[in-house]
Amino acid sequence: MDLITKSLLSEFSREHQLENLSESQQFERFAAFLTISRWVSETIDPDEIVVGSGSDTGIDAIAILVNGSLVDDEASVQEFAERNGFLDVAFLFVQAETSSSFDAAKIGTFGFGVGDFFNTNPVLPRSQEINDLARVMSSIYSQSSKFKRANPVCRLYYVTTGIWVGDRALEARRSAVIDDLSALRIFSSVEFNPVDATAIQRLHRESRNSVSR
Repeated sequence: MDLITKSLLSEFSREHQLENLSESQQFERFAAFLTISRWVSETIDPDEIVVGSGSDTGIDAIAILVNGSLVDDEASVQEFAERNGFLDVAFLFVQAETSSSFDAAKIGTFGFGVGDFFNTNPVLPRSQEINDLARVMSSIYSQSSKFKRANPVCRLYYVTTGIWVGDRALEARRSAVIDDLSALRIFSSVEFNPVDATAIQRLHRESRNSVSR
């Protein structure tokens, strides 16, 4: 891990009282916070979006946004549907690795785990957190008639401390994940965003500027 990213991670861990966690657990929360908070107006607790543990289906963090707000239960979905009369939805998934390189196999595992999250008959074992969020997802799709303008957006973030250089094998695996998820025909768009050390530092600056504003 480069000196700047390590410094930012240490500062983040102090601010969020995460110093008792391992570096990899701290990095999961750091990566989740940077990639997800930019889409949410309210302050988020990184512990509330991280699902990385046993039976996490290769996913470290999940955020379900409905009408711009983070939701984690079915009652909130129903409340937004009744109050606003529509549902504007985005699903965000994060995989974080402290390694200094991107791994094609892990990209594939991450993509498969996300696809399985939307499977009505999942094949991967699920933690309680994944099960709870899958129920929220099902509640959202049960009210598809209320989708505003378009189907939900699906965004994946694969975060490492390395550098993304557009390697052909990695790009091919990334494209395959996007194609597989798009083939489900339940999203208006699918994004797979590789986030390297340079992007981590940029997202951190953006988060600080947002707080200042």
